[in-house]
Amino acid sequence: MQVVLMEFEGILADTTPHRIAALRDALSLDGLSLDDETWTEHCLGLAVESSVRAARRALGADDDPTAVELARLRAERSFTLRMGRGLLMQPGGLALVQALRTQARLALVTRASRRDVDFVLTLANVADAFTCVVTSDDKVEGKPSGAPYLLALERLSRTAPVAPGDALSFEDSRPGIRSACAAGVRSVAVGPLPVHHVMEADTYFPTLSGMTFDEMRALVRGGHS
Repeated sequence: MQVVLMEFEGILADTTPHRIAALRDALSLDGLSLDDETWTEHCLGLAVESSVRAARRALGADDDPTAVELARLRAERSFTLRMGRGLLMQPGGLALVQALRTQARLALVTRASRRDVDFVLTLANVADAFTCVVTSDDKVEGKPSGAPYLLALERLSRTAPVAPGDALSFEDSRPGIRSACAAGVRSVAVGPLPVHHVMEADTYFPTLSGMTFDEMRALVRGGHS
């Protein structure tokens, strides 16, 4: 059985609007204004602390550890409040999980926290679909490092050996694509990414919505679409 690893944010849950708004809220108190281009080029796909650092750097602010930590706390608090008001799932994300759960071992490799992942997966009734979950709570270097994917592969191999070449990833960002690539895992980019980001992936889909079971199975088995 093949292995499919996927990001939680942007593939299953539509967290991007909440993440952008939360980071803007956090940075605004430091007099920094986050625009869409800066978000896409420097922050999308990073864990909260890394996105704060990247945004401050891109906007010309000092790399002040205290300011970064305070902004991280503000961003996480704002995100949690927004999540509590409602969160949409990405079109096709849950269908992907349901279609592949009997065809492959599924794992999450995400920049999100374990708390956020467990909350949403439980509500969506798919928590039992994933053999392995790697989150920002795991003590490894975050994406774009290959460490999160390598950790997932190591955990999966405790049950049955899995080589990077036998795995496929679904990612919504350039750091995620680079993380999979660094671990030797094929990557499928999904969503409204700039062309120069998409080109780093092996395959691209604008959306998972409407993807047929045969297309999913071909990807998992190493085919191309």
